[in-house]
Amino acid sequence: MPLICLSLTAKTIAENLAVLERYRGKVDIAELRADLLDPSEAFAVRDFPVLAGLPCILAVRRKCDGGGFVDGEGQRLVMLAKAIAYARPDQSANYAYVDLESDFHVPAVEEACHTFGTRIIRSRHDIAGMPADLGAAWAELALEPGEIPKLAVTPKGADDFARLYSWARGLPKGERIIVGMGEFGMPSRVLAAKIGTCIAYTSALRAGLPGAAPGHLDPSALEETYRFRELGEGTAVYALGGGLQVLASKTPQLHNAAFKAAGMDAVYVPIPSADVESFLAALEATGARGASVAVPLKEAICARLARRSPEVFDIGACNTIALEEGGWTGYNTDAEGFQRALLEFIGHPDLRGRRVTLVGAGGVAKAVAHVLADLGASAVVLNRTVAKARALAQRYGFAYGPCTEHSSELVADHQDIIVQATSVGMEGERQGDPLDWYEFTGREAVFDMVYRPERSAMLERASASGCKTTNGWKMLRYQSAAQFELWTGASPPDSYLA
Repeated sequence: MPLICLSLTAKTIAENLAVLERYRGKVDIAELRADLLDPSEAFAVRDFPVLAGLPCILAVRRKCDGGGFVDGEGQRLVMLAKAIAYARPDQSANYAYVDLESDFHVPAVEEACHTFGTRIIRSRHDIAGMPADLGAAWAELALEPGEIPKLAVTPKGADDFARLYSWARGLPKGERIIVGMGEFGMPSRVLAAKIGTCIAYTSALRAGLPGAAPGHLDPSALEETYRFRELGEGTAVYALGGGLQVLASKTPQLHNAAFKAAGMDAVYVPIPSADVESFLAALEATGARGASVAVPLKEAICARLARRSPEVFDIGACNTIALEEGGWTGYNTDAEGFQRALLEFIGHPDLRGRRVTLVGAGGVAKAVAHVLADLGASAVVLNRTVAKARALAQRYGFAYGPCTEHSSELVADHQDIIVQATSVGMEGERQGDPLDWYEFTGREAVFDMVYRPERSAMLERASASGCKTTNGWKMLRYQSAAQFELWTGASPPDSYLA
């Protein structure tokens, strides 16, 4: 099992110790990023292991390696030497590890480490990308017996992550650290046990410290969301593919809590993917058995499926895939989740006689339109690109128009229920209110798919006007429960609805 390391990035020793205390019991090792300390703190670096009370890594990282040290190699050497020299008889009072780059070879420093029991982590940090030949890069790091080789690279897409993961899985067993930095490398941090990494680095993000490296997670997220300490080489992988917004999704909380409740050795992890081909490559590399599919992949993935459910054929979008005999089978649980959440919201078994405005024409909106038609609603589809609104509306005999004030009369004629099915208003996405030109009367029932934040700008305005409102959280839970059943063949645990 990988040890969890908390990389401390505060400007003072005192603040770093205070943050470490907050995470005590959640981490195994602390890394002092001495390159980020105020210059006046340099003299106190030697005593940090004693004050920390757990094994410590010393890192004085250069700016070219993604660190903050800019004062030259001479001064960096002095800081390293002072920190690891004057060793004490009690080895717990010394640094357990020191991070030295592959091009930093100073015999006096290395001899001091060997004499005083400080392990050398021999590192290479590629902050701009990935080496073309991972094996050759690794060979340079793994030359000295007793040192721990560390390769930290920056995948630029899910295909790069797949290449890194497959390569790491093929290495012989042994102490090593392999890290994918940045957004596309984040899955490597969750799946550290599966790629043989012995130390998993984290940052005190919830305590307000800056991340020590791009893509770091908070230790609490590893524990609470991903059950990190329970994962191993045989853990089954399920994934969430889509744009970078998948990194902020709450779906991992739902699925990983369900796997725990069901007693399953499985983990669900976001894999950001710009295109279907790279996502499928990542699924193949990780041996994933199933996946959720988010924008912008919901429609494009349909052409790569071995089979499609009737809902996928009808809707033209897929949000769930399961690995079955012969390849990937596509399903759409957005429709099921939305229908269940919507009918609970309005308290009626169908939509006959209801006039509905649907905002959006993407993959989620296509599932919504399918449900609206199936339940007997009369609807209008609004979208910034009118051609997309027209294409979706004509499938079901709905009206359509632009998502501008020019559609005010259309909305006024379809105001019983308003469904917002775009990412506008979501944290980290396009901020704003897609209907800021429409004045709510207070009689509308407003369903916004956005659930992060809990109340979008549109919902706030609708609620202030007296409208009945809800967000997409319940829909997400229902469609996730349906995914669990498709993937496992078991009834969804109650945790999905808790």
